[in-house]
Amino acid sequence: MADGAQLQNDSWWLAWPGLLAAELDAFAARGAQATIAHQSMGVLVLDVVWPRGDELIRLRVGYSPLHPFFRPTVVAPDLRFPRHQHPIDQGLCLITQGSGEWRSRQRVADFLYEQLDKVFAANAARQDGRLEAAAELEEQAPDPVSTYYDYCAGEDCAIFFDGDQLLPKGTVGFAHFEVAVRPIAVHAIEGVLRRVEPAAGRWLAKPFPMALSGRPAQKVPGRWVRMVPPATTDVGAILAAAEAAIENATAMQPAVRAKMRAIGQAEHSITGLVFEEELAYGPGRSGNGWLFVTSATDKKTGRRENNLIRGYRVTGDLQVRVPVAAALASKHVLLIGAGAIGGFAAVELARAGVKRLTILEPDVVEPGNSVRWPLGRTAWGVRKGLALKDFIERNYPGVVVAVGPFRVGAATTAAADVAESVNPLSVLRDAIREADLVVDASASTECQEAIAHYCRALRKPFAMGYATEGAAGGVVARFPAGCEACYVCLQAHWADPNFPRPAVDPGGTVTPIGCNQPTFTGAAFDLQEVSMELVRSAVGLLAPDAYDPGDWQVAIMTLTKDGKRRLPQWTAASLSPRCEGCGGA
Repeated sequence: MADGAQLQNDSWWLAWPGLLAAELDAFAARGAQATIAHQSMGVLVLDVVWPRGDELIRLRVGYSPLHPFFRPTVVAPDLRFPRHQHPIDQGLCLITQGSGEWRSRQRVADFLYEQLDKVFAANAARQDGRLEAAAELEEQAPDPVSTYYDYCAGEDCAIFFDGDQLLPKGTVGFAHFEVAVRPIAVHAIEGVLRRVEPAAGRWLAKPFPMALSGRPAQKVPGRWVRMVPPATTDVGAILAAAEAAIENATAMQPAVRAKMRAIGQAEHSITGLVFEEELAYGPGRSGNGWLFVTSATDKKTGRRENNLIRGYRVTGDLQVRVPVAAALASKHVLLIGAGAIGGFAAVELARAGVKRLTILEPDVVEPGNSVRWPLGRTAWGVRKGLALKDFIERNYPGVVVAVGPFRVGAATTAAADVAESVNPLSVLRDAIREADLVVDASASTECQEAIAHYCRALRKPFAMGYATEGAAGGVVARFPAGCEACYVCLQAHWADPNFPRPAVDPGGTVTPIGCNQPTFTGAAFDLQEVSMELVRSAVGLLAPDAYDPGDWQVAIMTLTKDGKRRLPQWTAASLSPRCEGCGGA
């Protein structure tokens, strides 16, 4: 579409000299008067007087610097719609926020002609109570108030609240917060609304237990007020409106008013504005939204600094994008091995919504092995299980991670040192009994055989996955409780020349400097192919009614063949009994 000359121009009206004239002509053809208000640095803004019947509507149209590929912004400064218009900057929502709606070859004037009347009609239908008619005209998506304050809220700041939290009756009350500096953005803070209370009386709701990612956590006093936030970007004005609402609500409660004032004047305080907003499209689909104003006294200047922070809803809708999450919400997985395969599997299981993870992994994250492990520099020198526990519990609230530091099956001659300790086999069997599924990512045949044996004896489902040398291929096998063929049968199948085998790179083994044992070569982006199938197999075993487990028992992957990379190819295979214990020949 563009030749070399066009690519040298940073402004679209220079790249396509006739396009601007065509845009202006299109406005004239629609009976509109369009005047250029700004034209520089790739930005074009038009002031438009748009005819609508006997009415003239004043619009401001901002063209994208990447016009015609991106939609324009249209502001109607004199209109006030309760829906489909930004309450602060008066921008109109003319088409869905998703992609695929804007047509790059359409003139903006023709776009306005098609869409503007729909905004008028949808708002009129809503005003008349004709909600079905409105639904035919508008994008069927919620319109939450809090999102309109995104661009005036503190950058990279957030305060999280329990989306299922019940609020006391009344207009005002007290709130308890914890805040910390964000490790990912040291100039910003994050906070958690731990608890809300009424202005008077007892409140027995439990505190919100979500962990903070930053440290150290600081307790901050707060208060809350139920009110519609003012349509302004002025944080001082938002706080003043909240102060006025609090004063008005406590006019007959002098003791409460004094406490509220004291909180507002504390060295650090937070005022929360709670209001009703849409959570899903349609009548009766609303809930509480929050905005927060943090106030602090600058120790050097003595001035009061106020900042607006968006509230972010957590819990009830956290896993709405993952339908299987509800079926995993009570499940417990025992993961043995958290290296290049198991480390990623642990994170993905947590992401999917598994409630509990018990990780048995004694190794430490070293600089060399972190290049194909989920976490990088911050985990160097830390036990893998502990690093994963910290990361998962910080980032996926509700997932509980337990870590076992011992090496499964390790032998010792120091009998005196273990005489009074617990029996490792008893600990392992108890861990298997408590789990809903056991996953082996150890890449150790000794460990695989032992774990498979005890899982079968205790009738627990078992899945295992490993990559081959050079990450040329991989294997994921699963053994549901009570399956006919076992791990020993699988080993017998490998001897069958007709049974599919994973690709192997004979030279794909290396002993890194300073390491006392060889390891396979292979990058994380290849090894994760095995991790992902291992997780899918685990989810299928845990929740077969919510996630189709497939009808195979073994999946064999090939990434390279004859020294050439191939697209990942998985071959499915079933197992028949081959060992004496399973009744095989």
